[in-house]
Order: sequence, then structure tokens, then C-alpha cells
Amino acid sequence: MIGDILRVTVAGFLLGAIVMAIGNRRVAPTAARARWIKLGVFFLIVHVMLVAAALGRAWVLGVLGVILAAGAGELARAWRRIPNPRSRLIWPVFVAIAALSLWNAARLPATTFAWLFLAAAACDGFSQVVGQWLGRTPLVPSVSPAKTIEGFLGGLCAATSVAAMLHGLVGLSALQSAAIGSVAAVAGLAGDLAASWVKRRAGIKDYSDALPGQGGFLDRFDSLLGALALAGWCL
Repeated sequence: MIGDILRVTVAGFLLGAIVMAIGNRRVAPTAARARWIKLGVFFLIVHVMLVAAALGRAWVLGVLGVILAAGAGELARAWRRIPNPRSRLIWPVFVAIAALSLWNAARLPATTFAWLFLAAAACDGFSQVVGQWLGRTPLVPSVSPAKTIEGFLGGLCAATSVAAMLHGLVGLSALQSAAIGSVAAVAGLAGDLAASWVKRRAGIKDYSDALPGQGGFLDRFDSLLGALALAGWCL
């Protein structure tokens, strides 16, 4: 099963690199270099998360705890930058998502967590590279100006494909896995947009610079938290 996962992740990143190389022909060299760094760091993050899943549920919960603790700190700094009157819903929503994420991660087998993480990561990664290449139509410009409908559709296709190819991890049919993978993609988008909404109100581009090329923990894992909190119930 590890071999199957690696074949999917390596092939996915190779395809993403090809699409990025095509899209980079239209941008300045400094912007292209930043994109390559972001892709490389994302590759490392994905496989670190998979190693945690391979080590078992305790490691998954430990990594998730670190993400949520760091994310809470980043959210607190962003919240203080929001002009008054600040929305009082931000913290209850974050606590609810954190609690649901931990609850579902504690109940799901580590292999199922890995499957859900890969579906969310595929959507996140391909939404960016396809959006950079083909993106023309803004998705929600007032919340996240860089996101496009074309990019999300590319990410959705990637998430459903990865979910179907790795259906053996969750003991479901390829069709069932693709369906839940699409739910994970939409839930991940919801988490991403929620995090972006706070950033727009705070007037910041990233939550922090903790992860090179990625921004902060919330910048990188907002889609995972959304998928785990919402799509985790489907599993």
C-alpha cells in the first residue's frame, strides 16, 4: 500500500510540476522561482504528514495538535489586527473546527486520515497550479482574489482522481471514494475561504512565515482542517 501511495504522490507532483512549468512561461523569473520553492516545500510537507500517518494514530493526533496550536497563535495575531468592531464568530468557529478535526482524527484509522489528507492536498495543490495556468474567472474575489473557478475545478478533478485511485486505503469502491473525495475538496475550499476571509479583514497576505513558501500553518493546513472537520463524518 505504501508503494501505491508513493506512485500516486510522485506522479501527482510530477504532473503538477509540468503544469507549473507551462504556466511559469508567462511570469517573471523571480515569481517562477517562488512557485518552485513553494512546490518543493509542499512536497516535503505532504510526505512528512504521510510518515506521521504511517507511524500511527498517536502521531497523527500529535501532528494535528501542533498544527492547531500554531494555528491558534497565528489566528490570535491576525485577530488583533482586525479593526474594531471585530467579529465575535471567529473564535467559536475556529474552536468548533479544531474540536471536530481532533474528534474525527481520533476515530479514523491512520490510513483513512492519510487518504483524506491526500484528497485535500491534491485539491489544494492543483487548484493553485491550474489556476496559475488557466485561471481566468475569479471564484470569490472579495475573499480570495487569487482563486479562480478554473483552478478549483482542476483541484476538484485531482481530489476525486486521487481518492478513487487510493480507494483501497478506506475499503470503499472507487466510485464511493471519488464521491467522498469531492466532498473533501469542497469542505477544504470552505476552510480555505474561511481562513482567507480573516486575512482580508486583518489586511495580511499570510498568517506567518513559519513554512517557507507556504506562509503559516493556517495558510497550509486550512483546507485539511475543513476537510477533516466536515468530510471526516462521511467516513
